[in-house]
Amino acid sequence: MQHIIAVSHGTDNLEGRASIALVREQMQAVLDEQSPGTATVHEAYVDVQEPSLDKVAASFAADDTVTIVPILLSTGYHTQVDITEAAEASGVRDIRIARALGPSAALAMLQRQRLEEAGWDGYDDVVMAAAGSSRADGREAVMLQAEVFSTLLSRYVPYGFAAKIDPQIADAVEENRAEYVSSYLLGRGFFQTLLTKLDGAGEHLTICEPLVLPGDTKAARIVAEVALERVAEVSAG
Repeated sequence: MQHIIAVSHGTDNLEGRASIALVREQMQAVLDEQSPGTATVHEAYVDVQEPSLDKVAASFAADDTVTIVPILLSTGYHTQVDITEAAEASGVRDIRIARALGPSAALAMLQRQRLEEAGWDGYDDVVMAAAGSSRADGREAVMLQAEVFSTLLSRYVPYGFAAKIDPQIADAVEENRAEYVSSYLLGRGFFQTLLTKLDGAGEHLTICEPLVLPGDTKAARIVAEVALERVAEVSAG
């Protein structure tokens, strides 16, 4: 039996929690369709919610086969520090860490879907908003996703961060006279709320929904499939 720990950040927002739970459910559904009874998806968080990743990783036997996959859009402190430390302390001999979900063309397609649902006609100016990371590798991952998204839309899409990290999304909106903000966030929560408070939001500035909304099984399945691709990558290595 392969054990897959789907670890996300954690949120107090109930809708955000529902979206992440739906992604996990779809991960298990895909695995059961492909090879029933061979893998189990486990819930874990690095912050805010329980069960903590430390506790979940330590619950397995030393000879179990475990893969930790971050349900996080970009690499950063959680992937490079928290998850690594939990794996090392687990006592499991065969424990692997998959990379974060992005950058990803499949996720860019979801971004475009949310953009079009918000009324984008293919001409209005767009900027992309991400949460933000204190680490250079996390910021680079967002930059790469913006490049993927730009290619998909056949137009340059600048990006900015909702956190107090440069480039900030408020500056990107102003400098590019954007009319739409594409939310590169997994679900509703703290950072999505910050986006709705940008100057002009709801007036001349449209804030798109995040990638996965509660009850949107199709979107959750796309994210789940990306997560399982990351599991397959690290398993093959």
